[in-house]
Amino acid sequence: MPFANKVKLQDGNLGVVECGLVVKHEDQAIGIPLTHVAAEIDITFCAAEVKLTQTYLNNSPDPLNCVYFFPTETSVALHKFTATIGDRKLSGVVKEKEVAREEFSDAVSQGKTAFLLEQLKPDIMELMVGNLGSNETCQIEICYIQELPFQDLLTRFTLPTSIAPRYIPASDPDPVVGLMNMQYTGDVPLSIGFQIKMRSEIKNITSPSHKVEVTQHSEEGWFCAGGTLEDFTSLLDRDFVLTLECDDPLLPVVLYENTEQGEVALMMSFIPETHAKDRLCEFVFIVDCSGSMNGDRISKAREAMRVFIQSLPEDCYFNIIRFGSSYEVLTSKSVPYNDETLTKAKDYIEKSVHADLGGTEILDPLKTVLGWKYEKGYERQILILTDGAVSNTENVIKTIKNRSNKDKCRVFSLGIGDGVSRELVTGMAEAGDGIQLFCTSNEPMREKVIRMLSCACSNRSEISCVEMEGQESITPPVPVTLFTGEKTILYTLTPTLPAEITVHCSGSKHTVTSGNFVQVHSGKMPKLVAHKVATGGVVSEGRGVELALNYQVVTKETSFVCVDGDVTTTANMLPKSNMWDDEMEMQMMSLQACGLNGGGHQLRSMPKKSMGFGLPSFGGLFSRKKKAKIHTPTLRCARRVELLHVEDTSDGNNDPASAPPGGSDLMKILLEKQNRRSGAGSSLTKKRMEKRGFSRRTLSPGVGEGGSLEAGEDEPGDQLTKLMDLADTKGRFTDLAKIRAVFKLGELTAASNFAEDIVATVLALVLLEIKFGVQRDVWYRFAGKSEKWLDGKISKEELKNLKDEMKNFVSSF
Repeated sequence: MPFANKVKLQDGNLGVVECGLVVKHEDQAIGIPLTHVAAEIDITFCAAEVKLTQTYLNNSPDPLNCVYFFPTETSVALHKFTATIGDRKLSGVVKEKEVAREEFSDAVSQGKTAFLLEQLKPDIMELMVGNLGSNETCQIEICYIQELPFQDLLTRFTLPTSIAPRYIPASDPDPVVGLMNMQYTGDVPLSIGFQIKMRSEIKNITSPSHKVEVTQHSEEGWFCAGGTLEDFTSLLDRDFVLTLECDDPLLPVVLYENTEQGEVALMMSFIPETHAKDRLCEFVFIVDCSGSMNGDRISKAREAMRVFIQSLPEDCYFNIIRFGSSYEVLTSKSVPYNDETLTKAKDYIEKSVHADLGGTEILDPLKTVLGWKYEKGYERQILILTDGAVSNTENVIKTIKNRSNKDKCRVFSLGIGDGVSRELVTGMAEAGDGIQLFCTSNEPMREKVIRMLSCACSNRSEISCVEMEGQESITPPVPVTLFTGEKTILYTLTPTLPAEITVHCSGSKHTVTSGNFVQVHSGKMPKLVAHKVATGGVVSEGRGVELALNYQVVTKETSFVCVDGDVTTTANMLPKSNMWDDEMEMQMMSLQACGLNGGGHQLRSMPKKSMGFGLPSFGGLFSRKKKAKIHTPTLRCARRVELLHVEDTSDGNNDPASAPPGGSDLMKILLEKQNRRSGAGSSLTKKRMEKRGFSRRTLSPGVGEGGSLEAGEDEPGDQLTKLMDLADTKGRFTDLAKIRAVFKLGELTAASNFAEDIVATVLALVLLEIKFGVQRDVWYRFAGKSEKWLDGKISKEELKNLKDEMKNFVSSF
């Protein structure tokens, strides 16, 4: 898969190299012509296999040694690699990394064509090609499997098409060693096709990134669909994103498959609904204001900060740090959230959150925040908004992982734009026991902001034990935090199939019986399970390598290698003597590749040490209470935290009238939203709502429909943002005239018996319902504060009558 290389320089500017397979020759990077690109995607419930096929032509008179990189989601199971040269098809074999490197090096020195495929970082793969013959065509096929995140009751698939620029901080010991020009340019056709199999009826398939054509059908026990890009394209400047809406998104399922190794591979998927209360919090926002944030990204960051700051709970502390090559803080220490500090923060966001601080040096502000003294009784929540990647990713993640007072500090990360480093954004959140979210260029920001804030406000709900009938119980060695509405997937390799699996959580449990066990015959699912177990830290490193070799998957300790027996004239750029020296690694690691088309402008090399190639540790891993026997299963929990959660009850107050909506209310809001998306709503979803004690809300005419904002309308300064900006920290509105001006409403002559702030607040609540009903999950926390303020100032009967009056007033315009 060829990519457009993007390089961020120390001054924050970008140089672009749009190439895939390249060779370094006489201090220049030469692109190998690309003739075709194809991606085939096979989605089965909560996992997807991706097959990437690229065809290259070496039209030079000499054999060449080449290298290219391609992005993936973090920690995919890369399980197949083939290379076809002319009529010769070579299949890769997974071997221990050093063994594979030696075999590749020996083959190249002997003039043989050889390939080496390795995991460079959790979200970046590297392919080296030795002795690609003159005038030879090479077709490369790579297959990997990934788990799918679950967001807003939608299953989400992402095909990354870019690798974020790696900024090298000035404090790094290794300087930039130079720039090289690249002459090759060109565009090639790209095709993407996808097949989908789900356990419940597929209600809708959409792509916020591209136009797609979709057809649906059914197979025994499965609901299926397929599709393609509407047209071929030669430019893919953004990730390909697909969202799937199913009839019963809350269905717990166990997928299992018998393996050739005599084991059973299991994936248990369930969506918890926790009942943890909110806690008192200090919120620290770390906002990327580097040069690469310029344009839409910094606008989205300001939009996010406006919603964040307006939706904070009443009793909290907060602070804002913006960073680039340097950093600055709103205040020297976090301050209480009140009307004065809110006004100061909003002014700071408008005047200071701009892309004017150069490079992306996140480590220093992060260390500063982690070193601040804690406010007594308040847990620190660090929320990071960024678009890029840095060369010291490993140090950033390690700093978060090794923070003190882990029970008082969590880290959440929001990746903005296309080409965001998934290793950085995901690694920070996983190390910080938080969640990560991604907002691409064509997606709305506000819903993601509220999900993240809701997670940050919530208390910890954890898995305490996992029981599989007839086998030993399993307990996590470290806390595994759960979030309402977030899909949690458990992986295990076990000698026998249990009849039932039960997950015990804080205050609840989730049981899946054999009736919801689904056998698959893909031959691929065991590879994903084995990869998760091998890389999850629940087995020894030796056992991890053994699993990777047995199941033929690439990890940080294993690589694909394949060698063509035919001898070609040896390329003179990569002699065996320096195949793995620092200079060669430096040049190979310099190509930060992304994109799906050939062509380009600039390239730079960078020192090996400056790249910070390391693996973050993954949270939510399981080990056994008792010493594991040879045939007992190993279980790993993989929590896709690009998902949503909220538990919102006031601290120490169980009165629902005085508290913002809680976790069950959020689940209700989401299910109602799904019903609106699906028209009348599905019977399965309604039954599941009734089982949870919910009744489907009937909307009055116009409520939740007129004026609702779709994905492309999430612009800074729109009506919803302007309305929320008019409230104080308690959700109280005081200026009727300003509200009327935002919505172009006429004079309001009635409701004279109530104070202006009461009338204005009720009018705002009515406008939220009528104009922005489909975005209830964006403003429900905010509205909860308003309703709490009204409680006691006006009776329920008076409130109902005043709401009816305001609805009639709004409808008259």
